Amino acid sequence: MSYLELKERAKSAILKALEKIGIKDVKFDVLEPTVEGIGEVTTNVAFTLSKKLKRPPIEMAKEIVGNMEIDPWFKKIEAHPKGYINFWLSYLEYGEALFERVLIRENYGKLDVGRGRKVVIEHTSVNPNKALHIGHARNVVIGDTIGRLMKRAGYNVSILNYIDDTGTQVADVLVGFLYLGFKKDVERKFDQYCGDVVYIEVNKRFEEDPSLIEKRREIIKQLEVGGPIAEVAREIIDRIVREQLKTCWRLGAEYDLLNWESHILRSGYWNEVFSMLKKRDLVEFVKDGKYKGCWVLKGGEGDEKVLVRSDGTTVYAAKDIPYAAWKLGIIEDRFGYEVFAIQPSGKELWTTKPRRDGKDHPIFNNGDIAITVIDVRQSRVQNFVKLAVKGIGGEGKEYMHLGYEVVALSKDTVKELGMLVKEDKEFYHMSGRKGVYVNVDDILDELKKRAIEESKTRNPEEDEEWLNDVGEKIAVGALRYALLKQDLDKIIVFDIKEAMKLEGDTGPYLQYSLARAIRILEKAGGWEFERGLAKYLDEEEERKLVLLLSKYENAMLEAIVNFSPKRLVKYVRELAVAFNSFYEKCPVLQEEDVIRRARLALVATYVKILSDALQVLGIPILERL
Repeated sequence: MSYLELKERAKSAILKALEKIGIKDVKFDVLEPTVEGIGEVTTNVAFTLSKKLKRPPIEMAKEIVGNMEIDPWFKKIEAHPKGYINFWLSYLEYGEALFERVLIRENYGKLDVGRGRKVVIEHTSVNPNKALHIGHARNVVIGDTIGRLMKRAGYNVSILNYIDDTGTQVADVLVGFLYLGFKKDVERKFDQYCGDVVYIEVNKRFEEDPSLIEKRREIIKQLEVGGPIAEVAREIIDRIVREQLKTCWRLGAEYDLLNWESHILRSGYWNEVFSMLKKRDLVEFVKDGKYKGCWVLKGGEGDEKVLVRSDGTTVYAAKDIPYAAWKLGIIEDRFGYEVFAIQPSGKELWTTKPRRDGKDHPIFNNGDIAITVIDVRQSRVQNFVKLAVKGIGGEGKEYMHLGYEVVALSKDTVKELGMLVKEDKEFYHMSGRKGVYVNVDDILDELKKRAIEESKTRNPEEDEEWLNDVGEKIAVGALRYALLKQDLDKIIVFDIKEAMKLEGDTGPYLQYSLARAIRILEKAGGWEFERGLAKYLDEEEERKLVLLLSKYENAMLEAIVNFSPKRLVKYVRELAVAFNSFYEKCPVLQEEDVIRRARLALVATYVKILSDALQVLGIPILERL
């Protein structure tokens, strides 16, 4: 049983009543009440009819209720004096249906919203010149969770990671290796070395030696068209990307395909797309004014409307247009493909090659929907790409920018991690060039260290291998939760102490709650499903937990249709709070006979639903902390 089905049954009862009184084609909402004491489901249908038929809402509500057939899942249906129609739940029937649906049937928590339609999701896409910092981690975690949600919704999902191997930041690192004597053989994790040492030092040297900037320009040119430097770059970039992937895998994110910008540039896709834009009269050549000599997109705004500069070079955003067109299958797929790596789950990670080779491979593009996860600072450019893609044949296809705000560091976290900053602020925005940032691996390592220390005090008999495993999982759960619990349009101020708390709005709190529930079942010696137990769950905490458990699919659907992982995060947090309240007030193992068995069924239902929800959120499951 799910709350979605409950709302459907209420809607069906309303429609049958309307049919009896001769009313058809009425749009109305069946809602979850926002206040307690007015039932478990409510509807505004009487207000809609009141406007249409010029009758008071309460009069319409009473007539509809009077013509309703009583559904066994509702013990009472009542017209509220204000005109709402409220439905009160029969917990006996509803609880029985919930237990059977969750504990016996398959596929609970899987929806069929997508009906097999193809979704192409691009996320991560970190420049291959450095390690991922915590701002990048928000992108990874959001993109990975959206992918998990879309799969649960019944979509055919491809996850892409775009590698900008021709950009300025890559050229900066290459200047260091080619002209400043930096060594490639180092003991430190290679992506961290390139970002923390080479990249920062090169940018300092640009100020001292302007001739290096000309060398950077030459490197960028060779990266785009090919040459000896491009071959050297390939080796360095490959090493960086493989190290970056290790960090992403630590976070629980895996991919289907790596797309390389150099492959897109050498594929001829831009010329094809530019020709399509010209043919459809979507671009124009400017003969005078600010943009003299430039090709611009009609309908664009500000500088982002320029596609080709007066010197004939394309702007960065123009490179995104052919990639977006490829994602949606608007242009022919001319890439070759090969396996790049085997990921921790055993899944193959593929990579593009510059030319098609005819080998068998999965279909990664041709999406009905293409979702690009990138921060809000790219919103204008993304709107520009969307406009261009729609113009060249994207009708019936959807290109979507899923934007999010940046991550900052709290004052206390900056101090704890020993970062040197000049100003005293409540939080600090990150800057790679200034060295004000923290790498994801460093954050995870620090969280893991603290988790191990806490686990040692609770489990002094456990060995190092167990502690390391538990510590890693707690660290990942803490960070993922901290990056998902906020609305996407809100800045996150990350605080390492807050993220690690076992109480409150944190990932470890959920992990601890689930571990507690699993332990109850273990101590009970197992349990077996029985019908007829729900009638013994009559305490307020039990009824509240039954209702909340049934809302899992409803919460997931809200997260999916709103592209908002926070909706599901908020639900699991409320669920854990409700379970812990039940645990404190309703003894399980101490009860005898049928009450004990009924409560064990409730605990087992909680374990199954919370375990499933944490998997969707990418938060590791622990059986003991």
